[in-house]
Amino acid sequence: MKNFIYILILALILYSCNTFKENEVQIEFYSQDFKKLKTQNELVVIDLDSIENFSELRKVMRKITCKGKACGLKFNFNKTNYHITGFAHCPTNGTNCYFGRNILIINNDTLLTDFRNRENNRTIESLKSELDSITSKVYNFQHNKDILKPALIYLYIDDKYPISNTKKVLKEIAEQFKNINSTNKLDYFQYNILFESEDFFNVPPPPPPPPKIEK
Repeated sequence: MKNFIYILILALILYSCNTFKENEVQIEFYSQDFKKLKTQNELVVIDLDSIENFSELRKVMRKITCKGKACGLKFNFNKTNYHITGFAHCPTNGTNCYFGRNILIINNDTLLTDFRNRENNRTIESLKSELDSITSKVYNFQHNKDILKPALIYLYIDDKYPISNTKKVLKEIAEQFKNINSTNKLDYFQYNILFESEDFFNVPPPPPPPPKIEK
């Protein structure tokens, strides 16, 4: 009889734990353009948990872009469900012009800010300070407006990293831009994420300036 009571108590404890996990509150995070495109039926949503690595994700996104649709990305990170957007180049669409943008380059989980001395580059956790630096400079704003030029974020992640690394980077981008816009206008600092096929660390740095010739 005692053994039966112990088994019953253990079963109740296990059931309660499983029920708690199922009912655990999840935070829902939506980027502004995700909701807008979803309402307009222009969004194809990709579940990152069904993707193995970055190059597979980029191929799926490229097919969606070539169909004239926008790419939505959903994933869970630290008990938060994220819903954001991104895009990849379609080979048949020709060359795109991104003049007048605030450019950010992210390679794996590194924020590239210095191609000449790459030891000066910082981790993705430094994105906030980089965005603060951008917002502090007048020339990064749109002409005669109190909103910034949109940011274009070039993102590349090596396939040796699991998809969780992509989630980590996307989570940091989404949250830092939301923090900036939540204290200003909603369109104060808009951004797009371009999923790239090129490893930026393999791009040679620009040549040094020519030596000055003494007259």
